[in-house]
Amino acid sequence: MDVTLLELTPFQSDLVGGFFSLTFAVFLGSALFFFLGRREVAPRYRMAVTISGVIVTIAAYHYWRILGSFEAASMGESLFNEAYRYVDWIITVPLLLTELVLVLSIDPARRRSLLQRLVPYSFLMIALGFPGEVAATTSTAVIFWALSMVFFVLILVTLFGELSRQIAAEPPAVQSTLRALRVVLLVTWSFYPIAYLFPLLLADAATAFVLLNVGYAVADITAKAGYGLLIHHVATVKTELDEAVIVG
Repeated sequence: MDVTLLELTPFQSDLVGGFFSLTFAVFLGSALFFFLGRREVAPRYRMAVTISGVIVTIAAYHYWRILGSFEAASMGESLFNEAYRYVDWIITVPLLLTELVLVLSIDPARRRSLLQRLVPYSFLMIALGFPGEVAATTSTAVIFWALSMVFFVLILVTLFGELSRQIAAEPPAVQSTLRALRVVLLVTWSFYPIAYLFPLLLADAATAFVLLNVGYAVADITAKAGYGLLIHHVATVKTELDEAVIVG
């Protein structure tokens, strides 16, 4: 979608730019928290928290580029670059799945099997979504949306099945957080395919652009920073339980 062709009102322009700026700031602050907070967890969970920091750092960089692209496009200097967001997702979504698997008490063989399925699913989900995002026709966009959704559903089914089995095997102190993670995963990830459809369903291109980009920003904040906070909480509680066993 070419923002230079849209007649955004000053309010719409400020709203989109404000959300891009807010998301960039949230990710910078989250990165600092995760990198400092990794020292609070046991070495076996430290990689999961470190990955959270890496995810929001990558996302912060891409939102800085997205904000710059939006400002340039708003002044008619260039086109709005849709690719920055997809480059971010194709890196960060596999990392999001990896950090969840790492923080669970799963044996190495099962963990490897999970990642061998989830990482390719996530790559294909993102790679198939991009052609539809920039498609010139509605029919092409719908086709690629549907193809991307196949792998979206496969990821959720695989993770929900795994989390459902794993929650019962985890310490009671983290079971409620893992249930919350499951809900966060479903709700936040559902934002993406819904936001994707706004340009296809709304006749007003400016309104569709605003809803698409604000929706993606909200989903990114929740699915990366919020999700990372839950991962950090699980790692912290598990560390405390491990230390209590050692002391006991």
